[in-house]
Amino acid sequence: MNVLDIKDLKIIFRTGDGFVRAVEGVDISIREGERVAIVGESGCGKSVTGLSCMGLLTTPPAYVTAREFTFVSRNGEKHNILEKTENEMLRLRAEEMAMIFQDPSTFLNPVMTIGEQLDEVFVYHMGLKPKQARERSIEMMKKVGIPDPEMRAMQYPHELSGGIKQRILIAMATSLSPRLLIADEPTTALDVTIQAQILNLISERCEKEKMSLLMITHDLGVVREMADRVYVMYCGKIVEEGTVDEILTSPRHPYTKALIDTVPGMDEKVERFVQIPHNVPHPMNKPQGCYFSNRCAYCTELCRTKQPPLYDRGNGRKSRCYFRPEELWEK
Repeated sequence: MNVLDIKDLKIIFRTGDGFVRAVEGVDISIREGERVAIVGESGCGKSVTGLSCMGLLTTPPAYVTAREFTFVSRNGEKHNILEKTENEMLRLRAEEMAMIFQDPSTFLNPVMTIGEQLDEVFVYHMGLKPKQARERSIEMMKKVGIPDPEMRAMQYPHELSGGIKQRILIAMATSLSPRLLIADEPTTALDVTIQAQILNLISERCEKEKMSLLMITHDLGVVREMADRVYVMYCGKIVEEGTVDEILTSPRHPYTKALIDTVPGMDEKVERFVQIPHNVPHPMNKPQGCYFSNRCAYCTELCRTKQPPLYDRGNGRKSRCYFRPEELWEK
């Protein structure tokens, strides 16, 4: 059973200079207990896709449409996210779906203690008394490995390290065992050691609580560690889809191959880092044909003039390229 089904998702932002097509016709599905990653460079539409799942994009300036945008709760009830009121979404958030945001410093309230912010989850969603809520908050902080949780509950966000603040967000997001957890670049501002700890913690929480995971990242190392299946996103479109092993070992789109080539192997002697040439097109000035055509080593005139469809390559593999891999990599 699918927990989330999205078909033909489009997100447009109104700006002073015109309309920006941030997401163009994206299809995403997540099965029960599955871990799915959306990977791509900054500005490709990953984060706004995650925010749309939580109903956190305000209209205006954002305009969100889809042929289908269905979330299925634990009791089997189907919810059309685009038709939900804000009050209905407030109930779904935390109880059925939750999100770990990229920067905990901007998400946590600077004038409330950590304990007060965690308590709110249990008071609002479970109707607990303040003392009961604090007991549950302390319990959750212990579960996510926060030392001396009684003291931490009395502190304010600015008194905590980035790693502890990210653990607080994980505690808040998983406190009610949601069916779907969305993690938006949860390790971006952390050092390598803390990154590994946070990823292990998210993985453990998902396994123990049987949560589905949508991991949003630009880091292929995170994808290899966390995902079962991967969507590669570029300029608001899915350009490739497949299992993590298939994507990382036999990419079927030049953009995916370029991303992988920029990451050196552990045993590889690096004399010069590989870079993808040129820049991501401006969202208001995308190429007429394939959006990757201005950076692609295999580009032809057809690629420059006509947008390729998302071809079904069989066995769940899809790629948005006119050529098959054997035709590309032989060149």
